[in-house]
Amino acid sequence: MLIRTMTLEDIPQVLALHEQLFNQSFNFIDYATEKDFYYGIIMEVDGSIVGYLVGQIIFEMSDLYYVAVDPQYRSLGYGRLLVEYFIQDAFDMNGESMTLEVRRSNQIAISLYKKCGFVPVGVRPNYYADSEDAILMIRKFK
Repeated sequence: MLIRTMTLEDIPQVLALHEQLFNQSFNFIDYATEKDFYYGIIMEVDGSIVGYLVGQIIFEMSDLYYVAVDPQYRSLGYGRLLVEYFIQDAFDMNGESMTLEVRRSNQIAISLYKKCGFVPVGVRPNYYADSEDAILMIRKFK
C-alpha cells in the first residue's frame, strides 16, 4: 500500500472511480498539477489506484472535498489512512483547522470523520443537487 501525490497520469483511473462512486464528474486537473493550494493524493495497492482524496490547503485553513475508496477495498482502514495523511500534511503546513461537508444520510462517512477527530458544527440545508442537507464538520489542530 502506497499513498502518493496525484499526477496527471492518474486522472483517468481516479475519474472512473469517482464517477462510479458519486455518479458525477469532477475536474481533477488542478489537484494533479497545482500544488500551491490544491491537494490531491492517491492510494495504490499492487500498482492499482484503490482510493483518492482531494482538498485544499489555504494558509491555516484546509477543506476536504472528496475521499473515496474502491468498494472492493473498503473496511480495511484505507479511507481513514487517506484522511489522516491529509490532516498531517495540513498540520505540518501550520494548519489550524480543516472543514468538510458530508451528506446527512452518509453515516459511514460521518463515522469515519468522527474517528479522525471531526465534530459536527452545523447543517447546510439543501446543499446537494438533490436537496439533501449537508452536515458541516470541523477538525481543529490546536
